[in-house]
Amino acid sequence: MKNVGKDNYISSLNCFHGNVDLPASSYHDSLEELWDKEEEPEYIEAVMKVSPSAYHHYLDVLSKGKSEKLPLHHAYDNNIELEGSLSPVGVIYSLSEQESETLRA
Repeated sequence: MKNVGKDNYISSLNCFHGNVDLPASSYHDSLEELWDKEEEPEYIEAVMKVSPSAYHHYLDVLSKGKSEKLPLHHAYDNNIELEGSLSPVGVIYSLSEQESETLRA
C-alpha cells in the first residue's frame, strides 16, 4: 500500500500472501456512497447479488455512472511530451497513388 497525498492505493497484489481482509469502512462509510445518485437501484442490487460480500467495497469500479467519467487530475499524473507532429506514416492497407497523396497532404 502506498500513500500519495491524502489517498492510499494498492500498487500490487503480489505483496499480499494469503487472504486479505480490507474493511469497507476504511474506504467508504456505506455502499450507497459507491454509486452515483442516478444509478438504478435494480442494477446495484443485481451487482451485489453476483459479487461476494468480501468485495462489496470495490463495487464502485462497476458503477455505470463512474465508468462514463474521466478520473480527476492529481499531482502524480504524468505528462507525455510529444516532439513535433507524430502523425502515423505507415500504411495500414494498400492504397492507390491518389489515396496515398491525399493522406500525405
